[in-house]
Amino acid sequence: MILEVLLSVATTCFAGSVHDTYARMDTTALRALLAEAPSHEDSLLVRYRLYVLTKDRNMLRRLPEDVPDGTGRELAMLSALWAYRIPGSAPWNVVTFGRRSSSLLERALADVPDDPLVRLIEAQSLLFRPGIAGGDVRLAVRRLRELRPLAQRDPECGVPVLEVDAWLWYGLRKVEDPEAAVLRGRLLAAGPPLLYRRFLGADTLQTSPFN
Repeated sequence: MILEVLLSVATTCFAGSVHDTYARMDTTALRALLAEAPSHEDSLLVRYRLYVLTKDRNMLRRLPEDVPDGTGRELAMLSALWAYRIPGSAPWNVVTFGRRSSSLLERALADVPDDPLVRLIEAQSLLFRPGIAGGDVRLAVRRLRELRPLAQRDPECGVPVLEVDAWLWYGLRKVEDPEAAVLRGRLLAAGPPLLYRRFLGADTLQTSPFN
C-alpha cells in the first residue's frame, strides 16, 4: 500500500495523494509521504493532516514562528499547526500561540484570499476559536458555503468538495440548523471514505478523529 501511494504521487499532484490517504486514515502511508514531501509546503500539508489522525505532538515540534518568504498556503498551514499546539499548553503560552496563529492566517488570507485550503483553515479557525478570540460558527458556515464553488474548480489539488461539505455539516449542526440532517444523509448515502464516515457519526463504535 505504501508503494502504491508513493507511485501515485508521480501521476497526480502531491496534495491529491495526501488528501486521498488522509481520507482513508492511513497514517503509515501519510508518514511515508511526509518523508518524500518535495517541498516545505507539502511537508506542512502532511503534518497538518497527520496530526489530526494521530495527535502525535512530534508533528508540532520545531515549528517556525514565521515563514517570511512562504506561500499563502504555508502561512495558513503553519497557522493551523500553531493552533493545534494550544490545547495542553501552559497558560502563559495560550495567548502567544493564539495570536501567532491568527496573525499567520490573516497574512495568508491577504496573500491568497481565494485559495481553497486557506479558506478551509479560516473556516476551521472560526469554528474552534472561542468567541472572545474571534470565533464565530455562523460566519464559518457562510465561509464554507462560499468555499464550495472554489473547491469544485480543483478538487484534487485544492480541497476535496466532500471535506467542505463535511465541515459545513459540522457547522450547521453546531447552530442547530435542520439542514444539517439533510446534508448528513446525502453525504452518507454517497458512501464516503472512512474518515468522513467517522466524522459524520456513522461509525458509532468509533469517535471522530476531530475530537
